[in-house]
Amino acid sequence: MSQQNTSVTHSTASHKRHIINIAFALLLGVTMFGAMMGLQTKTTHAATNNTYLVSIIRNVFGPYSDQAIRIAQCESTMNPNARNTMAIGGSYASGLFQILYPSTWNGTAQAGKSPFDPQANAQAAYQLFKGDGFRWTQWQCKA
Repeated sequence: MSQQNTSVTHSTASHKRHIINIAFALLLGVTMFGAMMGLQTKTTHAATNNTYLVSIIRNVFGPYSDQAIRIAQCESTMNPNARNTMAIGGSYASGLFQILYPSTWNGTAQAGKSPFDPQANAQAAYQLFKGDGFRWTQWQCKA
C-alpha cells in the first residue's frame, strides 16, 4: 500500500512539474512576443515620425528642402525635442533646426510658439534662411 501511495505522489509531483514547465514556456513566449511587438511599434513610430518631419521641411522649404533636411539632420538628428545644454549668451540651441532660444527665436514670427514644435521651428528656420539671402549662415552645419 505504501508503494502505491509513493507512486501516486510521484505521479502528482511529475504532473505538477509538467504543468509548471508549460506555464513558464507560455509566459516566455508571451513575453518574447510582446517585446517583438514593442520593438516593431517603436521602429514604425520612428519611421513615421521621420516621414512626418521630412514632409514639414519639404512643405516649408520647397526647392531648398534637400538642403534643409541635411541641416536638420546634422543639427538635431531630426529630433524636434533636441536642446543643446551649452548656453550661448544665455540661449540654448533648441528644436529641429537648433535655433537659439530665446534670443534668435524671439526675433522670428514664431516667437509665440514653442521652439520644440517642428512646424514652428521649420517656419522660423526658413525665415532666418530667407533673411540671410537663402544662405545657411545661422547654422554650424552646412548644406
